[in-house]
Amino acid sequence: MKIIIKLSGKIIDNKDAFNNFIGKLKKLTLRNKVILIHGGGIQVSSWMEKLSLKPKFVEGLRFTDDDTLEVVISVLCGLINKKLVYELINYGFKKVLGLSCIDDKLVVTDIDEKLGYVGKNVLNVNTNLINFLFNNKYLLVISSVGLGKKDNKFVITNINADNVVYALASHLKADKVIFLTDKEGVLDEDNKVIRKLSLKEIDELIAKKIVTEGMIPKLSAIKDMFKRGVSQVIITSDLGKVGTSIVK
Repeated sequence: MKIIIKLSGKIIDNKDAFNNFIGKLKKLTLRNKVILIHGGGIQVSSWMEKLSLKPKFVEGLRFTDDDTLEVVISVLCGLINKKLVYELINYGFKKVLGLSCIDDKLVVTDIDEKLGYVGKNVLNVNTNLINFLFNNKYLLVISSVGLGKKDNKFVITNINADNVVYALASHLKADKVIFLTDKEGVLDEDNKVIRKLSLKEIDELIAKKIVTEGMIPKLSAIKDMFKRGVSQVIITSDLGKVGTSIVK
């Protein structure tokens, strides 16, 4: 099976949650081809504060100017990505490779210019590279920094990690996508976790405003992934627990 895991920055920063995750990941990689995708918005904000850089936001979304982009590249491609690779190697994983979406033009987008150097619509995904590495049994750790097309040239872009998940899952036709977050799953009107959720029920949750804010674009994009061949999506806080399972 091809499995894509979106790793939340809050899991990375929580030592107990991260150690729990690594322990359960080992079993998952024995029979499956696995990609870990990470962003790091919390860590980027922390380093900007250390560097006395004031973040800018447009309609609640981070504006990525030249200074911010330098921090994004340094933190996501360097600090977080290589720390994850190092932790996995120390835990006993044999073949671990850390990449960004820049490498070999893994993910190419156009640019959302109102947000600066931010990738928007995905134009191309280098599935040949992923499949080559899968065939050589690598566990892949991928940061959400990619390439944007501007005036027939490439520029480095800050891509929302969820968008990288959707792009790779859709193009690779992943069997399973797991969003590992600090949230136990999708909540109902009584704040209880919905264990199973159909695509039709997603529309109902949105229409009734039971789910709001960031969960709405996530669930909408999940619906699109199913149209492109993804079989199952899980939202959970623990790799060993189902949380919310979304199926057609």
